[in-house]
Amino acid sequence: YLEIKYHCSQCGDEGFIDGMMCSCMKNMLKAEAYNKLNELSPLEFSSFENFSLDYYSETPCKDGEQSPRERMSLILSFCRRYAENFKKDSPSLLLTGNTGLGKTHLSLAIAREAIEKGFGVIYTSTQNMILNMEKEKFKSYYSENESEKLYTDCDLLIVDDLGTEYATAFSSASIYNVINSRIMRNKPTIISTNFSMRELEKYYTQRMVSRIIGNNIRLEFIGSDIRQKRIKR
Repeated sequence: YLEIKYHCSQCGDEGFIDGMMCSCMKNMLKAEAYNKLNELSPLEFSSFENFSLDYYSETPCKDGEQSPRERMSLILSFCRRYAENFKKDSPSLLLTGNTGLGKTHLSLAIAREAIEKGFGVIYTSTQNMILNMEKEKFKSYYSENESEKLYTDCDLLIVDDLGTEYATAFSSASIYNVINSRIMRNKPTIISTNFSMRELEKYYTQRMVSRIIGNNIRLEFIGSDIRQKRIKR
């Protein structure tokens, strides 16, 4: 009963060993950094259970094609399996389609399940990711490359709304560096965009788009804006 039980047997919960930061402290700081980056993400509102197929039409867009509801049913099932079987070397995903079709919702549903399993997940819009990296580049009181390292090192990075950021040489290079680094390290990234592949090639370099297309499983969302349908109901 008098024996103290520490959470970390290596450092005795002091956080340091011989003046060096213990792995438990590093993990705590990393988890807090993830929480800070995710604090604006509506994770609690997005789950597979509250993703409704009722808003998607059963009428095919063209003769012989799947209806939006059929397509989205398959995508929903795929995303469920992806989340259930998520590992640190799971494949990367590219979610494409017009706005308001559920790309963000399913991305956050995957993030939520991965976090519950103990994985380090960062969800960010492209615009916020660029802003964070710009702060560190141009303001000396920020830790050098701290955000970029977190984006590169986390178990799962979710980049929402690729193509909505103000395009500059810095933003394009920064996005490419993060995505390419994760590809080289076999780390999964989920990217969502309202752009078609042709539009992406016009907005970014062909080199970057080629890396994304060649290393991500593409899920194409179809249908009409379900946000408008929810408002009408």
